[in-house]
Amino acid sequence: MTLIEIMLVLGLIAMLSIGSLQGWREHQQRARLEQQAQMLRIYLSGLQAQSYQYNLSHLLWTIVGKSGCVGSGIKPADCASAGDSLFKPTAPDITVGVYSEKTMGFYGLRNMAQAGHITLTNAAGTIRVILSARGRIRLCSEGKSIAGMAVC
Repeated sequence: MTLIEIMLVLGLIAMLSIGSLQGWREHQQRARLEQQAQMLRIYLSGLQAQSYQYNLSHLLWTIVGKSGCVGSGIKPADCASAGDSLFKPTAPDITVGVYSEKTMGFYGLRNMAQAGHITLTNAAGTIRVILSARGRIRLCSEGKSIAGMAVC
């Protein structure tokens, strides 16, 4: 092998490495977004089960933004003073948003809920966590499919 051939091979390897690094970063962002959406769904399912079991009303509050959170009860000034029973994304790049005109929540009687949705966003896209009036909690992605989720 000549020096030119070795330089050409090293150049090709460098180009392929750069392309795969970007793909890996996008994959990690999608995985983090999907994990956080599943964690929010599990948190809401726990509130729903508690509401149904003890016939309680759990009204949800949301603090939007990069350091946002979701909880139930009396809305605090910020997430740091909210206490333990709340959902706060563990990934620093996740933004919490809400697009419901009414207060969402769970009502113990007949396992009903006030409908609405909460969005989680990062560079990979946006996932919407939807709460229906019958208490069904589902996930969908806005714009493009993320992790096999249906598009809203």
